[in-house]
Amino acid sequence: IGLTALSSEKTASLIGQLRNIAKKENCVVASLVRWIRLFLKCCLVRRMQESLLDFPGGFIFIKGVLMHHNQQVFSPCYDEILRDIILPAQAQETQWSSQARGRIGAVAASL
Repeated sequence: IGLTALSSEKTASLIGQLRNIAKKENCVVASLVRWIRLFLKCCLVRRMQESLLDFPGGFIFIKGVLMHHNQQVFSPCYDEILRDIILPAQAQETQWSSQARGRIGAVAASL
């Protein structure tokens, strides 16, 4: 693809950075985990507040990347959750409209 290979020094640095990210004590990981736990706790304990939906100041620069990653990773889960919500609602709506048609038909027949 026309790119030059990384030098051994840059390769070692990149590997070190990637290994560092996996550690619990990594400051970025720790900040993300703290923010996620706070967000979930607030969602469970109190009504969700608009201010909690905002990204913390330090993450605003990577908001797009985080949102894209979230969408790529969790999209199948979101699809399943939405399917579980939407399909029963559609079935119930269909049931209600068929019941309403039945009532309208009964009223019309009695006239």
